[in-house]
Amino acid sequence: MVGRTRANISAAERSEQNDRITLQTMHKLAEAMGCKFVYAIVPQQGSIEDVLQRRAREKAHKIVSRASTHMALEKQSLTLDQIEDQIERMALELLRDPPSDFWENK
Repeated sequence: MVGRTRANISAAERSEQNDRITLQTMHKLAEAMGCKFVYAIVPQQGSIEDVLQRRAREKAHKIVSRASTHMALEKQSLTLDQIEDQIERMALELLRDPPSDFWENK
């Protein structure tokens, strides 16, 4: 590889095996090989769309559950169907315009 010694390559390989290699090092290695380094977050199951929908539904469920509890205290309870409809609507809204805390567990 152009610009890389065998010792540098070995050190990078050891760092990678120990999960201690830096992105900068990976970029340099790729460049030396005439390549481009790319990395990605890939869902363990399903698609990224599935992950987003699942998260939006979780957040929506928490929000609607809190509101339903308060409504029940005021004797204004919703039916289970109404609650489910509210969760679906809220999930769609969260997907359309995700809040800054979308990935936080609150």
